[in-house]
Amino acid sequence: MNKTVVFITFVALAAVGLIGCMVIIIHRPDATATFTSLLITVLGLATSAAGLFYGLGKQGEKLERQDQVLDTIQKQTNGNLSRRDATIDRLTNLLIEKGIDPSSGVDTGSESVVGDGDVNLSGRHARVPEKALDGQ
Repeated sequence: MNKTVVFITFVALAAVGLIGCMVIIIHRPDATATFTSLLITVLGLATSAAGLFYGLGKQGEKLERQDQVLDTIQKQTNGNLSRRDATIDRLTNLLIEKGIDPSSGVDTGSESVVGDGDVNLSGRHARVPEKALDGQ
């Protein structure tokens, strides 16, 4: 939201209120207190609305920047992360088939033996040293 527009709107409301106060004072002085409280309420509501709209606009800008960052990351990786994950999964499965513990690279001597603690937080098996892939 443009700050100038908010300022002009607020000044216009205040000017109309001030003119209204002058007219009320001239024609009906006993209603001045009521009109003044109404004017203060309207100006307070206008100020609150302007602050709310400004905050919402800033929040929208932040969300757009985050979306742009995510789009940039997706464009820069170009699918490489999913290919890397697939390669890690394939190699882990090969190790399990050969009876090698994927977390330590130790030959377990039996097929498909993997301990309970061998899965990391992402649900994949831990990385294996290159020597384990050669069967050494």
